[in-house]
Amino acid sequence: MNRPATLTELLETTAAGDPDGLAFPGMTWAEAALRVRRMAAGLARAGIGTGDRVAVFLPNRPDFLLLLFALARRGACAVMLNTRFRAAEIGNLLARAQPVAIAVARDFATVDAAEVLPDPPASLRLVLGMDALGQGTLAGLPVLPRDALLAAGEAPDLATPESECLTFTTSGTTAGPKLVLHRQAGIAGHAADVAARLGTDVKGAAVLAAVPLCGTFGLSMALAGVAGGARIACMERFDAAAADALIRAEGVTHMVGGDDLLLKLAEAAAGSPFSTFAFTGFAGFHGQSDRVMAASDALNLRARGVYGSSEAQALFAGQDASGPHRAAGGGRPVSESAEWRIAEDGELLLRGPSLFDRYLGDPEATARAMTPENWFRSGDLAEPQPDGGFAFLTRRGDALRIGGFLVSPEEIEGFLQAQPGIAAAQVVEACGRPVAFVIPAPGYDEAAVQAACRDRLAKFKVPARIVALDAFPVVDGPNGPKIQRNRLREMAAG
Repeated sequence: MNRPATLTELLETTAAGDPDGLAFPGMTWAEAALRVRRMAAGLARAGIGTGDRVAVFLPNRPDFLLLLFALARRGACAVMLNTRFRAAEIGNLLARAQPVAIAVARDFATVDAAEVLPDPPASLRLVLGMDALGQGTLAGLPVLPRDALLAAGEAPDLATPESECLTFTTSGTTAGPKLVLHRQAGIAGHAADVAARLGTDVKGAAVLAAVPLCGTFGLSMALAGVAGGARIACMERFDAAAADALIRAEGVTHMVGGDDLLLKLAEAAAGSPFSTFAFTGFAGFHGQSDRVMAASDALNLRARGVYGSSEAQALFAGQDASGPHRAAGGGRPVSESAEWRIAEDGELLLRGPSLFDRYLGDPEATARAMTPENWFRSGDLAEPQPDGGFAFLTRRGDALRIGGFLVSPEEIEGFLQAQPGIAAAQVVEACGRPVAFVIPAPGYDEAAVQAACRDRLAKFKVPARIVALDAFPVVDGPNGPKIQRNRLREMAAG
């Protein structure tokens, strides 16, 4: 597979190689490419072109990906917005990105687009109505309907490798959300690298797009599907029973998800194995890797840990499906030209063609994120593995400094989750001691768990307290819900 330099080249190559193959249920690759060319012409008639930014506030639908390719064809940049965001978050990001238009789906049942755009910034000129509701206005702005976008013929290709392509937002669970800008060569090339590594170019491959496409986790998997010519089945909202049925109906072979998503899917599958999976990439957002591996083995999900970020793109690295480290986040980079190393303080440093260009409007943050040798400071702690890959340990700010040692919370969390009666565990530091939060399961006995910790853990790792919760506090990020460890720290200190 040749490494494409633009998103136009990526899509057109797939369409030329398999014009009659299905891109989405009911739409061939030739039809998808034609739709993109016409959508780009509609954007041109609306005055959207090179250097413009367009906010994309859409659920997982084929139109999300088609609009992304149409914007790229115009040399324009997509500003990804999470549909879980509301007015304050949307307003802040729009004010910083200064888009000329925003794409919405007014028929998306869980979002009232009018409520999130009560006072749009002056940069917005129009709304792209990516639905079947026709013309109108939204927040005082004219709506250009999808049918009008598709009625303008075809547009020439203005994409270049250096064109600004898209921005992700960081999750907001760290120092605050940033707009992470990527150029077309990085996005398109990474999609081809992932496709070649994961086999989405194998005949019959099908991708489940259940993780939000506005984040790098969902988008990287979907674009690898485009690069390989795999059929893409989109889910606007994840529902475990519906996902189980869709996987079986569409013969899904590739997907990604957090541990919570995969465990819900396993529950819905009710012990009935899937027959077609080649790859499931998972991220341990909730510290339940062992349970995911057990479910994967029972259901033939072929799950393995992966690693990525908004800056490096998701699926930057992945573990071998049958390797000894398959449950760990990390592995070997998918691109042969990507590099990693561990700094003296344990931080993972990255370099390669999938990395971002800059933080939009924040040159100081961009400078802080790079070393003088142009390595990206990931903010993650990692360690090398014997097979040549690396293993993610924890976010640098989440590491526990206890007993004079730097300890990954996962060391203690993994021990706790192996105890009877504990469904999940999170560990934070308070006053130099670990404090554990657990979600109990039937048979939970706090005294027995504390005794096991005292018997089998180093003294400085024994939790000062174990607090039972019905659920961990979470925040909806662009790649799925994540535990609010800062909130747990506040609870531990209280």
